[in-house]
Amino acid sequence: MIFEAFRRHRAERPDEPAFLIASGDRCMPVSWKRFTDDIATVCWIAEKYAPGAKVAFIGENSYEWMVAHAACIFSGGVAVPLEPALSADDIARRLRAVGASVLLHSALYAEKAHDVARLVPGLATGGFGSRKTDFVINAAVKALGLLHMTVWHRDAPDPARTATMVFTSGTTSEPRAVELALASIETFVESTSSALPMAPGDRSLMLLPLHRIFGIAATYTMLVNGVAIGVCPDFRRIYDAFERFRADFAFLVPALADILAAKIERKAKSAEEALGQPVRWLLTGGAPLSRRTYERLTALGIKTISGYGLTETAACFSMAREADEPRPTSAGRVSSAAGVETKVSPSGELLVRGPCVMKGYYMMPEKTAQAVDSDGWFHTGDAGRIDEDGYVWITGRMSRTIVLSSGKKVAPEEIEEKLLGLPGVLEAVVSGEGETREIRADIYASVPDASVRRAVASLNQTLPVYQRIKTVVVRAEPFPRTASGKIRL
Repeated sequence: MIFEAFRRHRAERPDEPAFLIASGDRCMPVSWKRFTDDIATVCWIAEKYAPGAKVAFIGENSYEWMVAHAACIFSGGVAVPLEPALSADDIARRLRAVGASVLLHSALYAEKAHDVARLVPGLATGGFGSRKTDFVINAAVKALGLLHMTVWHRDAPDPARTATMVFTSGTTSEPRAVELALASIETFVESTSSALPMAPGDRSLMLLPLHRIFGIAATYTMLVNGVAIGVCPDFRRIYDAFERFRADFAFLVPALADILAAKIERKAKSAEEALGQPVRWLLTGGAPLSRRTYERLTALGIKTISGYGLTETAACFSMAREADEPRPTSAGRVSSAAGVETKVSPSGELLVRGPCVMKGYYMMPEKTAQAVDSDGWFHTGDAGRIDEDGYVWITGRMSRTIVLSSGKKVAPEEIEEKLLGLPGVLEAVVSGEGETREIRADIYASVPDASVRRAVASLNQTLPVYQRIKTVVVRAEPFPRTASGKIRL
């Protein structure tokens, strides 16, 4: 589906914009011909120098990132996007876990990529826009000019083959690589395309981080539908991006929706008045949208649509339709994509099976068997219900994973393990607090309160921003425990 759509746009709309890139105070279009030519060039490079390789990516959102990602999956490789805020040690650990042999990076992360290469013997690295990369690309362009044959003259890639591995913490501190087939991403594309109005000539934004499956799948959905995508590497400039690229709609996490609402409210009483044109809809996913944010956006004249899914299901489970009557606290209707089935288990857990479900956690058969049962049902870990109209209502987590308002997931056990390594800390319980799900740590220690707080402040400096502890509560007594000795949560 994705490959065929790209080829169709290349043939039927070669001069129409696939991307819009900010350049000074202007908006520069990148045509479908240029985009697909660039993909073909990188495909040639991948097949010549790293055929079938697992290729990792670190960097901010960019046009080059998407060219390289598409070329990787179209040429038979496996794309491994990584959180760029991770330390060099953590990135190296993930590369070794999946056997990645190539690391592509933006200029902003060149130094970190260099540090990673020292930790992973034999790792090849390449920077977007570097002189070395430009030399290789120019050679590839010349070679393709002589061959007169590119990837676009071939059959579409097998949808059953592994296209990407996306890491998720799950409910433990052990990072897991979720192995997803091309069909998984295409299932999201099919489901979303049937639920939301998108068409050639529309404009949107690349706002979701491309190291998360929601961002990857949403971007491919827009491209398949011929939407011109404004590249926004700095999520904090969301209002400027809407104004500059004149976006008709967007895919967001709730935290970004809040930022957008606040900026519009400071400018005018409605999105149309502030931006000069209406925002037709926003799809929020990655975390629950609060009623407060929903009401703010509605008051600004923006239709807000909710979706729900996990990394293991390629962000696909349910989504509201644009034409539906609003149901603010629901996660939308179950997916209408072919082959996708959903149900609620006797214990109240939401289950899904079908082409959206992962192949498994890479090289972790026992973990995979715990998540996907013998009948192919993936156990989401979320408690909820599905009503008679097919709407999904999530009532809580059956596990302890914290989903932040930004859409990032935090495994409490990972932070607890670090807290227990601090001097004097005897017990620690990490949880998500309030609508933003900010990180809270309840600690019992043998040292004074002030010493605990200083130690936590020092620990925070070593953690990615989204994992940092916002609230510290120092207990005077140990936590109550179950009969088996576990802390009673």
